[in-house]
Amino acid sequence: MSLTFRNAPGFPEFIVLDSTDPDQINDVTTHIDLSSTIFIVASKSGTTMETDSLARFFYEKFKTIDPLSCREHFVAITDRGTWLEEYSEKNYSKTFLNPSDIGGRYSALSYFGIVPFALMGHDVRMFLERSLDVETSCKSGNVLSSPGVEVGALLGMLALSGIDKLTVQTSSSIQSLGNWIEQLIAESTGKQGKGILPVVNEQLTTPEFYSADRVFVYIGVRSDAEVEKEEKLQALELQGYPIIKMLIDDIYDLSGVFYTWEVATSAAAAVLGIDPFDEPNVQESKENTRKILREFELTHQMSFDNTPLFKNKFTIFGNIKTQPFGDEIDVIHSLFQQKTAGGYLAIMAYLPRRRSLEKEFLKLQSAIRDKLRIPVTFGFGPRYLHSTGQFHKGGGSDGLFLQFVHSPQVNLPIPGETYTFADLFRAQAIGDYNALKSKGKPILSIQLGKNYEDEITQLIREVTSI
Repeated sequence: MSLTFRNAPGFPEFIVLDSTDPDQINDVTTHIDLSSTIFIVASKSGTTMETDSLARFFYEKFKTIDPLSCREHFVAITDRGTWLEEYSEKNYSKTFLNPSDIGGRYSALSYFGIVPFALMGHDVRMFLERSLDVETSCKSGNVLSSPGVEVGALLGMLALSGIDKLTVQTSSSIQSLGNWIEQLIAESTGKQGKGILPVVNEQLTTPEFYSADRVFVYIGVRSDAEVEKEEKLQALELQGYPIIKMLIDDIYDLSGVFYTWEVATSAAAAVLGIDPFDEPNVQESKENTRKILREFELTHQMSFDNTPLFKNKFTIFGNIKTQPFGDEIDVIHSLFQQKTAGGYLAIMAYLPRRRSLEKEFLKLQSAIRDKLRIPVTFGFGPRYLHSTGQFHKGGGSDGLFLQFVHSPQVNLPIPGETYTFADLFRAQAIGDYNALKSKGKPILSIQLGKNYEDEITQLIREVTSI
């Protein structure tokens, strides 16, 4: 929403902060003027660890500059009966209570999406009205007239036949839509050893670099000129790859796209025989994180494993058995050798979400895809834990996992806790590493230093030259 619509003239910029990385928190803190900022504390459960920690941090920070007006700068969005509702009523200026029967990832057209949309100065009525035709079609009872059911049934049937990697492409003005679809699909379907894996933000290439388990969807705004992308999709279609195309008139039609994909995801899950509304393995990493933090408070120690798999320029933890290794590239190459037919590789970057770093990792995504001829996903941690993280642990057993964890350049306190954001951030990385390792998933965790931007650029250059 924030990357597609931006703020209307005279209305506030909308910044999403969903990371516990102290460097990223510091980036935002130095960018904003606290006195002219409204903080939206959004959590369906009211206890989301990232949201709670960040809310406490900024609330305490604001109290140091203007304790009397602090309340006016905070609002909450949550379900009725949560701890956050109770806290917000006492300490915030407004509490938006969302209907409790709407799942978090299905809430784009509820308060969770609409409150920031309104604060950015956009026409809420027009936006919601654009979804009414889609809603009517989907509720008509006629499956053939429901675009959501049609798309979902197709995706579910393709997944049952082994075509279970959904490659999402969009036109330039709605590029961030893929990230929303990624969470919706991955968290809803990746369980019980089944699922549809979304691959987003990938640079399209020619057919010979794609495995046979791919289905492509293109969602575009009619006025966006995407000649090269359309030519590549046409080449893929000529080679027999399934292609789904959706065109909209302008970005206000995204409300209909949201509705369509929420229905489609539910329909696909029904075909696969799974519940689209739970996320059992998301909780697993949360519990691992809490356990690590409890132990850290007692021992003041926190580590991935007792002994690294390899240590030279970088310390690498993992469960790859092939040894000895000559250098870091040997270790990574050994992970690549574990690939299987129908498999994929996930790049998980516990680094600040900066455009410069994202560009480097997208280069790595394309390079590994071209080398291994398997789908490659990429996500920043810990945010991916609420998205593809569910699929990693609950979906098929054919994934390879490449984790990068940096040492933050700054550290920040979490009010009311003995541990800091740097501790929480590292605990989340270790928690997910342990969850994947306990399931026998091939995984490497590469530890980066404080000069991580240069280190990651150099390492990616070396990996792409394998």
